[in-house]
Amino acid sequence: MRYPKMTVFLGVVLVLLAWLLVSGIEGKREVAALDPPASAPGAGAVLVIGGTRATGLEVVRLLRARGDDVAVLVRPESDGSAAEQLGARILRGDAMNQPDIAAALASGPFRAVVSTLGARAVKGTRPDFEGNRNAVDAARSAGVKRFVLVTVIGAGDSYAASPWIARRILDTVMKEKTKAEDYLKTSGLDYTIIRPGGLLDKEAQGRAYLTEDTRSMSWIRRADLARLTVQALDDPHAIGKTYHAFDPDRTRFWSIPAN
Repeated sequence: MRYPKMTVFLGVVLVLLAWLLVSGIEGKREVAALDPPASAPGAGAVLVIGGTRATGLEVVRLLRARGDDVAVLVRPESDGSAAEQLGARILRGDAMNQPDIAAALASGPFRAVVSTLGARAVKGTRPDFEGNRNAVDAARSAGVKRFVLVTVIGAGDSYAASPWIARRILDTVMKEKTKAEDYLKTSGLDYTIIRPGGLLDKEAQGRAYLTEDTRSMSWIRRADLARLTVQALDDPHAIGKTYHAFDPDRTRFWSIPAN
């Protein structure tokens, strides 16, 4: 049986509307038992990969605000001025080239690596796995034990928690970030993995938290995600854990316009 195009179109619209109505309808999740972020800097520098923009830059901002020594790996063709203005050291190199990360870590000593590595649009190999694998290998070779990796809800065992639209659009990204998570977990490093959902801008509000509930999904402001990333970095109880970054105010699709 053949259906008119308009009938098919209306059917798709109704499905989308139904999804909008039920998306994100969930209660609060169990909060991870972690201490608040430290107010004083840690001993040793932190290398931030992906620290020129978005969440990575917000991590740099928080670490520098409390006096941490922060270095940012910046590709030769990229603009690192925003991180530099915050007082971060700019180390030129490409995460897709493992010796570049090794050279950056040799300028240490470093106590930790934080990676928010990803890409909005890429020709060729994505950095989500390859770049993070290089970073893990370089950290291990340099004796830097602490590694915090920011991935995405939909990676690993959280695939079902991601909205079906995201699963269709970001299928390749989720697969690559899953490989990065798996590689880090078997590296022997003191790792923490943080999975955010949809990312929003504007200042932090402080209500988001980390949870080990891999069924949870919400949108979250990048500044709040950065705060949670620093919280996990500081707390040894976060070692070996995989968390979802959860904002109870932004579980529904229609919370996006309000940001």
